[in-house]
Amino acid sequence: MRPRAWAAALLALTVTACASSKPAPNPTEAPEKHGAPAASSAGAGGKIAPALPPPGPPGPVLLPPSTQPLVSIQLRFRTGSVDDPDGQAGITALAAEVMFEGGTEKLTSQQLREALFPYAADWSVRVDKEQTTFAIRVHRDGLEKVSGLLTDALTHPRWDPAEFARLRDAVINDIEKRLRQGDDENLGKEALSELMFAGHRYGWLTSGHVGDLRNLTLQGVRAHAARVFTLDRLSIGIAGGYPPDLQARLTAALQTLPATGAPAPVLTRAVPHRPRFLLVEKQTDSMAISIGSPWALGRGDPDWAAMTVARSAFGEHRQFNGRLMQRLREVRGLNYGDYAYLESFVQEGGQAPTAQTGRARRQQAFSIWIRPVQNENALFALRAALYELQRSVGDEPFTDSEVSRTRSFLDGYLLLFAQTDARKLGYALDGQFLEVNDFLARWRASVPAITTARANEAWRRWVHPEEVQIVIVTPDAAALKKAILANAPSPIHYPKDAEGKPREVPKAVSDADAIIAAFPLGAQGDADVRIVKVNALFE
Repeated sequence: MRPRAWAAALLALTVTACASSKPAPNPTEAPEKHGAPAASSAGAGGKIAPALPPPGPPGPVLLPPSTQPLVSIQLRFRTGSVDDPDGQAGITALAAEVMFEGGTEKLTSQQLREALFPYAADWSVRVDKEQTTFAIRVHRDGLEKVSGLLTDALTHPRWDPAEFARLRDAVINDIEKRLRQGDDENLGKEALSELMFAGHRYGWLTSGHVGDLRNLTLQGVRAHAARVFTLDRLSIGIAGGYPPDLQARLTAALQTLPATGAPAPVLTRAVPHRPRFLLVEKQTDSMAISIGSPWALGRGDPDWAAMTVARSAFGEHRQFNGRLMQRLREVRGLNYGDYAYLESFVQEGGQAPTAQTGRARRQQAFSIWIRPVQNENALFALRAALYELQRSVGDEPFTDSEVSRTRSFLDGYLLLFAQTDARKLGYALDGQFLEVNDFLARWRASVPAITTARANEAWRRWVHPEEVQIVIVTPDAAALKKAILANAPSPIHYPKDAEGKPREVPKAVSDADAIIAAFPLGAQGDADVRIVKVNALFE
């Protein structure tokens, strides 16, 4: 991996970023770089970042058979981007793609697609930081054929050089064209992730870095797959109307996988650090803003249910009940949406409000997503989010009305999370990994007991506005940096009517606007606002 000055500068300013153990040494690998040198595990005040507890042991997860005609199988391996060796960011994800999409020893990739076509089967692979899931969902009439293709793809992948090159180039093209040039929202979120986890084993894009991907070889990817897609890392998950012998058949068919491989990397706790701002410079007519900081909150924490009530009252994904959505979009019309998250969130797809399963992580982060805002209002929108966050832990805690309304909303909303056997299975496998069994049922059962005092108490304990880092995708980073450091007021610009007069707003709103426009941005000096050109990201 080529050194990157911006990444080194970021890490040099990190006051407490956590190191983590590397995978088993490989004599062909260079010392750890991954875009930034490994940070010291000594945090602020000389404290050593603690190691995260290991995940729960893998094993079969079988939901009770149902009368449904569909069968879901998920083969979940305890591997993801945390296992990428130095200089090879993205190798785990690419290995999974080549195995699953590149054909088998008996079938080319085209023949594999043709074999799947008559069964209308879902066929997917999902790679995250710590887990990789190979999944199928198929009518039971086609189960024997499709499950056989599934196990054959994993145990006898074709490793075709042409398919390897095609899939590698597709990943590179996705980073260079979609992520950098056509998807500012996810560009900002992924840049924030690398910023928050600088020096940590979550600190690089799961799909990889362009320079690393270009240097990967088929031989190296194949060898890596043998180290991480092993039986000792595998959980077999089954749900739906499956036959009683399915687990035994899958287990037998997968026995040719390597029994063991590389030791799993040990992760340490990531903690908040500096710089406060990262400005990603690219030509754009609006600015996407992402805010966040790593924390230790997880699904098994006693505060989880209380935090979900508070978070929902503050800003639920794609819902209108939260303060952020009401006050930034509905009252001021700043943008399309504004939401807050307690953990990494990747939407299931389409208009689904739910997150994808298979992305459970032992280390999480709090984040706020400010969808793109017109350039002239970007700093005001950022200040509005920071202002609301500060007031939520200070002068304006959540009210009885907000908490009561949010409890009622969540009581029904959480039922959407497990609408299919495949989603139920995904949560069950996530629960095994995190050692939080019956997660959805326990969460829903806990929500009605959350009082206003409990929600506010948990929110104040966990949320620290001064610790968040901020990524802004902007066309003129130098000018924006100057404005941030000057910390001069940034008033909102309301649209004008047909006569050219600014939109009239209630006095209570205009009074709040004046306070928000001058709300401190939190930068502590030149080094606290870093700039990176978009083409240097994920390089």
